[in-house]
Amino acid sequence: MSPEIRADLSEPRPYPAVTLVMPTDPDFPHGEKDRILLRDLVTEAKRRLAEDPDVARETKLELRDRLLDPAVIERSMDSLPPDDAMVVYLAVNEPVQVWQMTSLAPVKPRVEFAASFLTRYLVAAEQRSRPFLVLVLDQEMCRLYRGSARRLTQVEEHGFPCAPQIPSPEDAIPGAIPRSAPYEGHKERVEQYLRTVDRRLGEALPEHSGLPLFVIGGDKIFSTFKTITAHGNTIAGTLPLTGMDKDAPRDLMKRLQPVVAEFHARQDADAVSELNAAKGQGKYAGGPVDVWTAVTDKRVRRLLVEEGLVLGGRITGEGRELEIAEAPQPVTLPDPRKDMAPTADTYGVATDIVEQLVDRAIDADSDVLFVPEGTLEEAGGVAAVLRY
Repeated sequence: MSPEIRADLSEPRPYPAVTLVMPTDPDFPHGEKDRILLRDLVTEAKRRLAEDPDVARETKLELRDRLLDPAVIERSMDSLPPDDAMVVYLAVNEPVQVWQMTSLAPVKPRVEFAASFLTRYLVAAEQRSRPFLVLVLDQEMCRLYRGSARRLTQVEEHGFPCAPQIPSPEDAIPGAIPRSAPYEGHKERVEQYLRTVDRRLGEALPEHSGLPLFVIGGDKIFSTFKTITAHGNTIAGTLPLTGMDKDAPRDLMKRLQPVVAEFHARQDADAVSELNAAKGQGKYAGGPVDVWTAVTDKRVRRLLVEEGLVLGGRITGEGRELEIAEAPQPVTLPDPRKDMAPTADTYGVATDIVEQLVDRAIDADSDVLFVPEGTLEEAGGVAAVLRY
């Protein structure tokens, strides 16, 4: 999700802009289980639409008859790769938008009505998946991938995949050329090609702001790349090529996992050290309540959240204050029985406090890092390094 896409989704829309959130089964994509849950969510959305006095009659008819239709949403689902959660956006005079997402935390089915689409579920899921970039260097074709916790997706913009514009003279000679010496000018041609690759990498990086970059390449080509790249400070790890230039993304991901895991371990350790140093400098906030206020005031430089943390709470004080409360259990969809209505003490409790924290932090240009469970036990699972 680029900043431009997030900004577009967050634009004000005629009420209600409807956001549906649901878990999906990546092992049985678009199966009966997913379709039943989707139908239940749509039924619940229609019930809320009919009962909402703030929705104009024409809007109700448009949403009910054209958009809140499982078949319309399923057609968009079928074209997407399988994953373990899905977000659907619906608004009058707009096509249905369906997003698949990797979520490393449990996803509860939700129906949300608001004055804009709620991007916080997608933003938090993306941060949890700890995205990164992979550049595969090869003299015949250089490729760029965006990675997450479970998959690699090839970047097909900014000139990638990038082939040499000047073919090698050797390519014109039929048959193999065993043990042939590089032709005159070979080194200059490779350097010229890698400068083009590096320039296109520079065009791609702003769209994937701040992501660590892993580079795969043979010793010679990587050595040359290091001498000409303007982006060496973004390289988080390297891996020898060993025939990976034509590997499928799934196989490439398997080979990368140890390198990525090593980087994440270093990153977590550095973040905890920075957090400890911040305590002595008066630039530390710990616990959901204090961190919520600091994030809302845009004072947070880096937000640390434990993986799997789920928080419920009431938001007060014009959005600056958080009161932690037990999250209500989700009612049965689509038509909850009267005896399963939320109890009085759960009214006004938001069940997605972590997602809102992450979304607000990203909006304030804070770094967000999910760390292993138990890392922030003394702080209740969430802490922050402050700007001041």
